[in-house]
Amino acid sequence: MNSGINLKDFKIPLGKLAPVEKFRTRQGDTLSYRSYPAWSEDLVILYHGAGSDSRYMCALAAAIAGQGIASVITPDFRCHGVSLGNSDKISKNQLEIDLEELLIHIKMQKAVSRITLAGHSMGGGFALRIAVSDLRKQFSKFIALAPHLPLHLNANQPNFGGWISVDSDGSFTVNYPEVMRTGHEKLHYSAEYLRAVHAADDLVEKLQELKPSLTVVTGALDEVVVAEKQREIFAQTSANVLIVENLNHLTIVSKVDNYLNIFA
Repeated sequence: MNSGINLKDFKIPLGKLAPVEKFRTRQGDTLSYRSYPAWSEDLVILYHGAGSDSRYMCALAAAIAGQGIASVITPDFRCHGVSLGNSDKISKNQLEIDLEELLIHIKMQKAVSRITLAGHSMGGGFALRIAVSDLRKQFSKFIALAPHLPLHLNANQPNFGGWISVDSDGSFTVNYPEVMRTGHEKLHYSAEYLRAVHAADDLVEKLQELKPSLTVVTGALDEVVVAEKQREIFAQTSANVLIVENLNHLTIVSKVDNYLNIFA
């Protein structure tokens, strides 16, 4: 199946790509991330989406740090980056544990004042998951870029724009174009992994109750999620919603000048 995502305008500025760094969790696992430093005690933790890893967040991370808004950490989710290929049949709270471990690791290395948790696509859904969890108290605000939302909210394009195939057992397969593959991709996600990374089914109700500081940004040309449906859903909450003209599902994280101020 061919992806419905328009890739021709998406570029990773390799000259700005930070090297991979590793850390070991108290569970004994090795995970990875990239670091984009700035002269600021503010920190943005910025998660990637499905199929790839932290490398494609490079343009956004480098822009935030380059303008001195905040230092940026782009983690690789478990089973991505250095742990690519590990079994992804994980417990439902494993990724929250991994985030806590990352926070401990970072705070041992540098002074941190305010922390923003952000993510794109699957990573945006994870940021929303954390925004209504007990772990939300660690963060000053949340930013979700074209976030994956619970399926019952009907906020996705038909067949996810051809990008994802949902399997009968609740797992899904990423239809990553052959021409774009480098061997670093994760192309299949177990149902267990998806339960651990996706936002809760009662997300809207929890956002209404807890009212975290949240901004949702989606490109008007997004091929995977429906931008106006996201606006409609989040209008029921206290979240700020920004629909950016002329951007799609991937250029939302590569052509970033029009919305960088939300990270300040």
